[in-house]
Amino acid sequence: MIKRSNSLKQTAFCSICIILLFLAMLSSCKKDQKKLDYPIGSNENINTWILDSLKRYYYWNEQLRADQDIALPPKDFFYSLRNPSDRFSYINLPGDATTITPSNRNFGFDYTTVSDQNSTKVIGIIKVVLKDSPASRAGLKRGDYISKINGKTLTSANAQALQDEILNSDRFSMSLAEQTNNIWTDTRTVEISKGVILDQKEISRMIESDGKKIGYLYLIDFNAGLATSLSPVFSNFKAQGISDLILDLRYNAGGQVAEAAGICVMIAQNITYDKPFITYKGNKNGGTKTESIGVSSTFDRTLNFNALLQQNLGLNRVYVLSTATTASAAEIIINNLKPFIQVIQIGEKTRGKDEASFRIFDARNPKQVNWEMYPIVYKLFNAQGNGAYNLGIDPDVVINEMNTLPLLPLGDPGDPLIKTAIGRITGKISKSGIGINKALSGSFQAGNILLDSRLQSTRNSTVITHK
Repeated sequence: MIKRSNSLKQTAFCSICIILLFLAMLSSCKKDQKKLDYPIGSNENINTWILDSLKRYYYWNEQLRADQDIALPPKDFFYSLRNPSDRFSYINLPGDATTITPSNRNFGFDYTTVSDQNSTKVIGIIKVVLKDSPASRAGLKRGDYISKINGKTLTSANAQALQDEILNSDRFSMSLAEQTNNIWTDTRTVEISKGVILDQKEISRMIESDGKKIGYLYLIDFNAGLATSLSPVFSNFKAQGISDLILDLRYNAGGQVAEAAGICVMIAQNITYDKPFITYKGNKNGGTKTESIGVSSTFDRTLNFNALLQQNLGLNRVYVLSTATTASAAEIIINNLKPFIQVIQIGEKTRGKDEASFRIFDARNPKQVNWEMYPIVYKLFNAQGNGAYNLGIDPDVVINEMNTLPLLPLGDPGDPLIKTAIGRITGKISKSGIGINKALSGSFQAGNILLDSRLQSTRNSTVITHK
């Protein structure tokens, strides 16, 4: 009986030892699977960091692909993981131009290529020229017509190819044209080289019409420091006693939430620090959070809320001019001002960027990965819970500026979008705006838009916020 008892004890002891050994081996295997020691700088090392970051922050983190090939080049790996609903997340390697999507910005202009409604003629139309840029120094101006790029006449078939030639070069030539008695004639050819482009200043002016004092403000982006730099402009509007504001965001591709919120602080009536302004909805890790307009405008500590509030215009409505290149933080202005005041939107449907990101970089010490990425982290909503404008925000009054040629300088009261806003303010035109657009350049009437360089560049912009 004693021998049998000892035998059972030995068997039990051996079983326990085997189980403990198995658990130890299993734990060791899991650790090995979890922490593989890839060489620093290898694709596997970089892509492991990318994947770990996306699992934590990415809005669609629960839908990340299971069949991941971490041996891919980092850029290819990142885009292989992007959700089908994700149009805007991007990654780049600072200092490596091959990882950055090129745009016309370094040349200092944007244009659209359109076909004629009444013929096979195709022409390029310059929409915007940046100040102190290679384009402005070459004498280009808004409304100029382009007939040739690198000596090749623009056609429906080569419009995109010629734009690609611009993007893939450091220098190109452009022939300008004008129409007289329905005949197009080349006027001159200019050579334009890439250059350094500084932040663009606003365009502002006072417009007086039928006893109304109207402020006009054109902004091309929401870069850091913008709201503070606009304090003198709003101070002047306030001193002049404007009754209405036209905010021209037609080419504004967005930028910082803080700057958009700061500008809202200076526009709307009854603003206080604690009033809800924006709601961020992230994945399970990020959750949902609502920020006040005070927090939103000051989270990066570059803005002083009380200083901005001193320039507040106290308006109960604002007129916003938009096109398909109005995006991200510019759309926040439209959507998130609505709970505060009436927003009358004039122009075209916006781009539809109802999402936000922030810069994700390797904060380890020592740093192992130099890549930086801007994945979509949040969906955006205003204080009333309204958002979901991924298809764009529809205007209250539909106006296509291409229906009135030539394009006039930004801020000109004759511009069709500005003219419509002034008419709404003074009550001088119908609410629909129908009938104000007439072709002004002979028989040429803009038909199909074949290419828009500004629209293409908005694909790389996103709403920039904080963690």
